[in-house]
Amino acid sequence: NNFQYIRLNTGETTTTSTNTATAQLCLAKRRVLSIALTSSAMNAEKSAALAKKGEKIPLTVTVTDGAGTPQPNVPIRLGRGNYSQNRAGGNENGSNSDMLLTPIAPPADAKAFAYHYSGEQLWYWYGTTDESGRVQFELTQDNTPGLKTRLEAMLPDNPPTVSDMDAIFTVITSPDSVKAKYWGHMPETVTNSAGVEFRRPLLAAEMTSNSGTYLDNNETWPLVTIANTQKAGATGCDAQYQPLLNDLQTLYGDNPNSAIGTAFGWPVGAGKSWLAVDQETGTGYYQYLRLDTGAKGRSSSTSVTGAQVCLVEPHTSTPASITLTSTAMDGAKNAAVVEKGSAMPLTVTVKDSSGNPVANVGFTLSRGDSKNRAGTVVTDGDVAADAGADDLMLKALTPASASQSMTTTGIVFTGTTGSDGTATFTLNQDKSLGLKTPLTVKLTDNTTLHASLDVIFMVLTSPDTDKALFWGNMADTTSVNGKTLHRPWLQAELLSGVTPVFTNGVHTNNEYWAMAHTVDNTKWDIAKQCGSLSKAPDNNDLLTLYHSISSLGWPTQGYPYLSKSTSSGGMYCGVDENTRNQNCAIKPASSAGYATCVD
Repeated sequence: NNFQYIRLNTGETTTTSTNTATAQLCLAKRRVLSIALTSSAMNAEKSAALAKKGEKIPLTVTVTDGAGTPQPNVPIRLGRGNYSQNRAGGNENGSNSDMLLTPIAPPADAKAFAYHYSGEQLWYWYGTTDESGRVQFELTQDNTPGLKTRLEAMLPDNPPTVSDMDAIFTVITSPDSVKAKYWGHMPETVTNSAGVEFRRPLLAAEMTSNSGTYLDNNETWPLVTIANTQKAGATGCDAQYQPLLNDLQTLYGDNPNSAIGTAFGWPVGAGKSWLAVDQETGTGYYQYLRLDTGAKGRSSSTSVTGAQVCLVEPHTSTPASITLTSTAMDGAKNAAVVEKGSAMPLTVTVKDSSGNPVANVGFTLSRGDSKNRAGTVVTDGDVAADAGADDLMLKALTPASASQSMTTTGIVFTGTTGSDGTATFTLNQDKSLGLKTPLTVKLTDNTTLHASLDVIFMVLTSPDTDKALFWGNMADTTSVNGKTLHRPWLQAELLSGVTPVFTNGVHTNNEYWAMAHTVDNTKWDIAKQCGSLSKAPDNNDLLTLYHSISSLGWPTQGYPYLSKSTSSGGMYCGVDENTRNQNCAIKPASSAGYATCVD
């Protein structure tokens, strides 16, 4: 740096870099000066001057007096911070943090602006303002990984008078995200030549969870499993926002041989495969693509991991199928089955021809007539208390909650699939007598696409046999005093050709139950049902049965349960299971009752 002096007799200004002796004048009082460091590249959001790596940041240092008048020929010093910092706040002082400062006006030689613990000559620039009271510079940091550096302009003659700012040089390989390690300008979106628009890849820190990570260009990126890409909300990119293999292939064709990394900064240099949402035709294998080489891969396993990128707009897939399913499915009955009073889970799913879920598709859900197990349509029960026995209550859970009372076949629920291509429900028939009801779902815009499911709500008072009039889950056996007792028989379960005690049995709880005699050579008795009288319970067994019979659903109305226990005068004992009253005046061939058998 040269020093200036002036000849007062001629006004000539001379400079020298040597220790030259001159006359000196002093001001009567110290000048009050201000210094300001500014840049036209200032970014208000980041409170820093901002430029991309390879570009220049313009800087201006201005010195003014108390009246705001620019002051020429004033010595200044421009310095940089000891360190540059990455976006995560870490200090970096290697060669990647080196900067080049070039004075533009007044012009001077460019200066390395660096800090390597080797002395202040590398991180201070000295000079004087020009006739406009300013010094203008250009600043670059061409090896930066994306750093921020503190700059400070100062008056050497008055060190407390300073002005500072931050300068940031961004890189394309880091996104402009607070989760990034380095300062970046990765494009938020990229569009391939087919018009498909992609969002930039997410950083690992931008996801709530992942199945692994990898490092590329100083940033940490996530890996996800194919299984998680199929779960709504698991990766931040649900199925309708995931690219097709063709979308990725077109993007690669537009930018072959790692050009995607060069042009857009995407982390393709680590050689990871990028997952596609569609499965391979014919095999159903999952597909993925290397965006650095264009190599296609496939796998039958959902545990495979890969990189993921999302679309800006969801796919507008054409629905090809609709299904109505339940986790309560009973294969033997070919129906979804729950107990009366329980909620039955239902799911409607819409998929396209590739098997991918389709979101935002309208559908209807309707019901048919409820029927008992004998196939008779039932709308209400035989008594007033059973009114509404066939009424269904549908509750929509996702994607939106709603309730729909379905009391008749004319009532139709209208819904829409959610982001995962499904809609979920619960269904109740809390006054059911043990009925089966068909449900049907149809696409609103294409009613030829439909599916059906039978639903059964079982009752405790009917046994699970095709001889029953209603669908039930009555226990067939129970344990009493260490013995296994079998339930009474329905009238329809009697063997062909036998003579029943009563022609139609006893009607209770909507079923017809067979009556028996204790010992009868001509009509149905215990021996015919159990094989021998010795296989009947004794009276103590029936007294114990009273404590649990209400939970079994076994019939108790009107008649006692018969035992093998004898009484005086050739009589037998029995128990009224409604009251636990004993009756030991059972006539063996004329007193009717319910027969149970012991294993």
